[in-house]
Amino acid sequence: MRGSSDALKRLEELNLRSQSLVPSTAPIHHSYSVSVNTKAKFDRFDLSSRMSVNVLESELWYLQEIETRLVPTRHFRTYNHDVEAIEFGSLGRSSHPRLSDARFAAIEKKDFNRRKLAYPTPTAKVTTTVKYTSPKGQNSYSRHVDWNFEQLQQGLDAAQASRARQSTTAALRQRERSLMTSGLRVTILRRDDYRCRMCGASAADGAVLHIDHITPVSRDGLTVPENLQTLCESCNLGKSNRFIG
Repeated sequence: MRGSSDALKRLEELNLRSQSLVPSTAPIHHSYSVSVNTKAKFDRFDLSSRMSVNVLESELWYLQEIETRLVPTRHFRTYNHDVEAIEFGSLGRSSHPRLSDARFAAIEKKDFNRRKLAYPTPTAKVTTTVKYTSPKGQNSYSRHVDWNFEQLQQGLDAAQASRARQSTTAALRQRERSLMTSGLRVTILRRDDYRCRMCGASAADGAVLHIDHITPVSRDGLTVPENLQTLCESCNLGKSNRFIG
């Protein structure tokens, strides 16, 4: 059969060229474990969030390991395209003198499919476990979350995106705080008659006056006159980052 099939011959040649490009790869395997000291903490523990933190702490290693396993899959797409070209161009077109065309084609196709290189499926098992043991050791609890390769990719992407959003938010908040100039402070103090808008205290009463964001910067408040007010130190500390209309 092999000597009579152009398709099988071409497939063997393709396989020889492609074997080193589409190897099977070992699973990405890593385990994390954390112990907590109360049952309440165990019950509240967010395994998915901890997994994201764990993966980000070894971000470059995971990126390299993921890419190592994705490279063969990209080469396999090219290999599979070439296989399809052989399959549609040569398979079933050769013959054997002792077999009918239909019988030869059926055997050839079966042999062809058996000889195709396997898809280098990337795999992973990354585990985060939380444990709690009661003080006297009478009760032990454990639960875990596993990420396969696809979940690892998605989880790492989501963790990176969350970090980027936090960085952007922090930068925007810093920008808003930087807009609080000395001139703007004086403008707000004059507008508010140098008195606390909550209790009415003034510097003459011994109050230390602050310029406060009505909607806090931490809640996306802007540094504009409409969102600023004069508060004494006591009222400002009591308000903290809450919105008090």
